Amino acid sequence: MLKAIFTIIVSLSGWGKVLYDYLSSKPKIRAQVFQVMRGQMSLSGTSDEKMTAFFTYAYLVNRRKNFIHILDYELEIKFKNVWQKLKRVYGIHRIQDPHFIDPSGKEIKIRNFQDNLIYRKGRPVEYGTPLHGWVVFAGNQDLHNADISEFKLTCIDAFQGRHRIRTKSNKLASLEQLQDLADIQIPETARTNSP
Repeated sequence: MLKAIFTIIVSLSGWGKVLYDYLSSKPKIRAQVFQVMRGQMSLSGTSDEKMTAFFTYAYLVNRRKNFIHILDYELEIKFKNVWQKLKRVYGIHRIQDPHFIDPSGKEIKIRNFQDNLIYRKGRPVEYGTPLHGWVVFAGNQDLHNADISEFKLTCIDAFQGRHRIRTKSNKLASLEQLQDLADIQIPETARTNSP
């Protein structure tokens, strides 16, 4: 009787290990939309077609002990309680270091922008090693000053798996924290007005 119970426990522990290995081998991204800076830009070189650019800084970590390659990104915003999908801006690496003007008229500069684009780093999302950087999206011009309550970033991996990250606007990091990670230069007035 004791031998039968021992045999059952051993066989169940083997299946438990198989199940644990299966679950732990599936990537699980823990992430946040770290900060979103909005500005206006023209598309296709025409000055009359203005869009709102969403310079999104993403911070990704894999909670499992494998790694995963992210191929693409999508961003949705919650505006007036409705989710709206933005367009991904491709080829943004061709522009030199962009800048923004804060409400007081002073310049916020993003240095080394091309090197800090998340998809140009060519690294997987690994366990314990964060991958972070910029990815840019665009929406209608009227979204520039819109009161956006939440952001939903979707990371699409090499196997077409979709990893969704939701961040409320009041949970975005401050510009000071962004300055430490993203190599931006912000004026004193922007520091005092950061979330």
